[in-house]
Amino acid sequence: MIEIINIFLVFLILILFITFPLPITNYNLKNNYYLRDNYDKYSFNFLINITFIFFVSFSNLNLQNYFYIILCTGLILNLYYQIKFNNYFNYFKNIEFIFFIILNIIIFLFLVQNPILAWDGLENWFFKVQLFFLDYNFFDLKDVKGLNYYPHFGTVLWAFFWKNSFLTNEYVGRFVYAFIYLLSIFSLGQIIKNKTITKILTISLIILLCFDDFLFRGYQEILLFSFFIFISKNFYYYVKDEKNLNLFICFIYLNLLPWIKHEGYLLSVIFTISLIFLINNFNDKIKILAFVILTWILIFLKNFLFQKYIDLNITHGADLNFLIDIEILKEFLLSFSLGVIVALFKYKIWFFIFFAFLIHNKIAKTSNNQKFFFKFLKINLFLYFVLITGIYYNLAFSEIELNWWIDNSLDRILYSISGLFIISLVITLDNLKYYNLK
Repeated sequence: MIEIINIFLVFLILILFITFPLPITNYNLKNNYYLRDNYDKYSFNFLINITFIFFVSFSNLNLQNYFYIILCTGLILNLYYQIKFNNYFNYFKNIEFIFFIILNIIIFLFLVQNPILAWDGLENWFFKVQLFFLDYNFFDLKDVKGLNYYPHFGTVLWAFFWKNSFLTNEYVGRFVYAFIYLLSIFSLGQIIKNKTITKILTISLIILLCFDDFLFRGYQEILLFSFFIFISKNFYYYVKDEKNLNLFICFIYLNLLPWIKHEGYLLSVIFTISLIFLINNFNDKIKILAFVILTWILIFLKNFLFQKYIDLNITHGADLNFLIDIEILKEFLLSFSLGVIVALFKYKIWFFIFFAFLIHNKIAKTSNNQKFFFKFLKINLFLYFVLITGIYYNLAFSEIELNWWIDNSLDRILYSISGLFIISLVITLDNLKYYNLK
């Protein structure tokens, strides 16, 4: 019974994180900063709050003290919103939000029943979590056990919710991963303009295709996957309406990727390179160029901080050897192709993504902005494939056997970047009535 109470208390805390500082009402942040739906507002509030937690990780501020600040501020603001807007809490009384609550509770219960950590979670991430749980900060990571050059943002969130739970069990900290995972998918589902039942079915399909309980055992790919969903949705809206807030949200999420996983800086670079390829298609080229340059500067700053205070290993086991060796190339192509096939069947969402790309060419009615967005996605898909192929070909020359790298990481990388492309499926389903499949 006490576990159930703890689950609900943690869930209420997470709900608090999505309900302030901005009220969940039909407001406009001036005309240029419109958030389209409740889940846009939830995710924007959540982004604000977790970004502050990220900055706290560089300070000496106690995570528990910061939690009390958030708790008091959130409760006061929600009370104020209820007084100011008489129907404020009615915004949460709908079938979708009830479904959101139910799914969160189900995954939380699963984590309670299966609290174990997998190898990577235990050997490389948990020690960072412990450090933040004990109120140390980023500058104390140098001597922590595990790979020092691994970034820390996911472990800060894990430690924050672990430390500020009723029972302070480690697995409670991982509830936030499930919450972010579901929040991102529910937010993406709002692109569907049809009835609520269509949205729920679409959301359910994506969850069924993308849920992997193994990744909740301490792995960070859940965060990369979810952040990519937020990035894709906000960039899609920016392409459609050129609202500044959508581009800003996309920028923040993109620049948090390098702080989640080591390869995050490469994922961010590829995204910006795709923008450069298409920069002439944007009305405000200066804004896009600033987006790209600032992202590169922040990546450099992140690597500089690790080089100066922690440790930096850009290649992560590779030696940047791209010599063409026929025998190694044959072995690589066989092992890599087999690894990709296995990963695609493991995460079947990719088959739906490919199907969405395929039938998008048969749209009978679509806007130029939507065509451009699909072109943007295709360029990203090609560049990410080139990146991943290059990474694993380079690893063929490392001391560790190539098959080990493929077996232990390729599927997770493909899972992570799939978050950027799932939006193609949602847009396809939203425009199904316009498709001519003859």
